[in-house]
Amino acid sequence: MSSSSNDGSIFQSKATNHHKPSPMAGMPISPVTLANDEKPIILRYMYEGGAIGQGRLCNLINDDDDNAITANQIVQTLSLDGVDFDTFYACAYETVDTSGGWRPLESAPRYTNPFRSNDDSNSDNEPVVFNIPSPEDDKVARRIDIKLYRRPKVPELKETEETIDSLDVDKLSLDQESAHDAIEHSSDALMAISAAVPGGKQKIDGYFGIGILSPKTEQNVGTLWRSAYQLGASVLYTIGGRYKSSSSDTLNVPARIPLIELDDWNSFAEWAAPKAAVWVAIEMGGTPLSEFKHPRNAIYILGSEDHGVPKSVLRGCREVVSLESEQYGSYNVAVAGSLVMYD
Repeated sequence: MSSSSNDGSIFQSKATNHHKPSPMAGMPISPVTLANDEKPIILRYMYEGGAIGQGRLCNLINDDDDNAITANQIVQTLSLDGVDFDTFYACAYETVDTSGGWRPLESAPRYTNPFRSNDDSNSDNEPVVFNIPSPEDDKVARRIDIKLYRRPKVPELKETEETIDSLDVDKLSLDQESAHDAIEHSSDALMAISAAVPGGKQKIDGYFGIGILSPKTEQNVGTLWRSAYQLGASVLYTIGGRYKSSSSDTLNVPARIPLIELDDWNSFAEWAAPKAAVWVAIEMGGTPLSEFKHPRNAIYILGSEDHGVPKSVLRGCREVVSLESEQYGSYNVAVAGSLVMYD
C-alpha cells in the first residue's frame, strides 16, 4: 500500500500485521549423534517397495576399530535395530563394479540366515567388506545404504538321492517357523511381506458353457458332455428336458462340472444364464465357424436333433455360428457342439 507525502513524493508503507512463520514450515531441527569420532558410519536401510530417502537410520557398531566394515557387522547392527534376518536378506548399494545397483551380502539361494553363528569365518559367503573413508574425504559419504528383500521359500525336498545330494540339507533343515513365532514385525516389514504376495490386476481368462434345447437322444447328450469336459467347459445346461445317465458319458461329467436342468428357455434367460456371458446359437445360416471370433465368456446353445434352435431363441442370442460342410449341412448335435468348443 502506498501514500503521498506533502511534497508529492511516493513512499511504501510498512506492513503492520507482523506475520510469523508456522513452526511446521521449513526443515526440522536435526538430531546429532554424540559419538567418539566426529563422523560416525551411518546405516540407512529400507524394505523392498519403500523409498531409500525415507529409510531408517542407525549408527554402525564397529568395536574392532578397523578400517573396513564386514557384512556380519551390518547384519548385527540391523538385527539390534529390529530387522528379522530369518525373513529378510540384505543388499548394499554399490558403485565400484557398476554404475549403481543392489548387491546381496550373502550368496544364493538365500533360503536361510547364514549369519546365525555371528562369525564371518563360518559363513559360505564370499567376503563383502566396506572400506571406511577417512573423515577428511568429502567425496564419499560415511553412510551405507541397505535394502531388505524377503527370502525365497525353501523348495520342498523330494525323496530322491539326486535332490538330497544337490542341496545342503543341514542348512535347509533349520527350524525357521519356531523362530518366527516370537517375532513382531515392524509396519515396514509387514508391508514388504505383503508386497511379496502376488497381487494387482489379474488376467481374465474367460469361460464358456454349453446347453442343449429339448434333447432327444441320451447317447448324443452323453457324448456332448464328455467333449465339453475334455475341452474345458465350466457349466452344462439341459433346457426343456432332463438328462439321464448315458453309457457314452464314460467320465460321469455331471459329477465333475455343474449340470443345470431347466424347464424352458425363459428359465434360462431369467435366472440361469451367467451375467457376463454372450449367448451363441449353433445353427445353420450364421457366421461361418472359420470366420467367427469367440467371445471371452460364452454360452453355446444347441437345438434338438430334429428341429434345431427355435427362431425365438435365435432372436435372443447375440451371435449365431454355423458349421461349413462339403456335402450335407446338418451335423449330429454332439459333433456340432464338439467342433465349436474345440475351435
